[in-house]
Amino acid sequence: MTRPQTARTVGRWVRTVTLVVGVPSLLIAAWFAARDVREVDPATWWALVPALVLSTASLWMQARSWRVLLPHGTDPTAADDAFFTSQLVKYSPVGGFAQAAAQAGLAVDGTTGAARATTAMAVSKLTMVVAAGCAGPVLAATNPTLAPWLRVLLCCTPAALALGHPAVLRSSLTLAGRVLRRQLDPAVLPDPGAVWRSIGWAVPAQALAGASFAVLAVVTDPGVDPVQAAAGFVVAWAVGFLVIPVPAGLGIREAVIAVLVEGPPGTKLVAAVMLRLVVIAAEALLAAAVRVRAARRPTDRNGAGPTEPPEAPVGPTG
Repeated sequence: MTRPQTARTVGRWVRTVTLVVGVPSLLIAAWFAARDVREVDPATWWALVPALVLSTASLWMQARSWRVLLPHGTDPTAADDAFFTSQLVKYSPVGGFAQAAAQAGLAVDGTTGAARATTAMAVSKLTMVVAAGCAGPVLAATNPTLAPWLRVLLCCTPAALALGHPAVLRSSLTLAGRVLRRQLDPAVLPDPGAVWRSIGWAVPAQALAGASFAVLAVVTDPGVDPVQAAAGFVVAWAVGFLVIPVPAGLGIREAVIAVLVEGPPGTKLVAAVMLRLVVIAAEALLAAAVRVRAARRPTDRNGAGPTEPPEAPVGPTG
């Protein structure tokens, strides 16, 4: 069996497990979110539409941030499939661990080996955190009620941009490998240009995610500063993401928003609950769209797509 054939076989198994675990988890999370939203004033439901548009655009940019880290020649549909399908499993009890494993596993093909896919996945998560760090000074400037030490700390978060330097990134991946208990091969580290392009996509992706929350926050409480709400959400996202074992940062993000954003805790919680439903809907729509697109592609007799790249040489490329 050739390497591309082995990759396709492994990919089918990973996809099957991801869907079997992810779809029920997503449906359960959606049911709880919808139940909570039904208790919200129906006059605010219209805001779910622009929030959905912003969240969908944010997720699309996140997928681009991941795709630019993969080797040249990687099938874009396969890369999108890996990203969006893996999002479904993050609502399972094992949370971020399962999502990261599924994303890397689904990306393996004849061009992208397991080592490169795993490393690209880890780098894509780091670039999203780096992008979130850019919101720190904005939050510090717009919320004077925060403790002085916290405002100073928030002003320092753009220092995360140092991760764009290869040496710093390599050290960070080594540390991440120890936390994940999986060695990340520095030999397959994306080139610096790809890393900065990934950050370039991640920054607007985070801004759109924050804007989605801000729309809902302003609708539930017109006194909320939309810029502060957007920046506070992005910082809270980073904190929730770093608590990897928690499914999709459930509860963590909302608690951090309550601390970082001014306003009554109840209205911020309402906006966070509404956003949870919006994000679930956006992820489900994009996962379904990419599966439909993949299913419509013509295949040859061996089940490979007509534009599938040739088998990559075995070596340090993973």
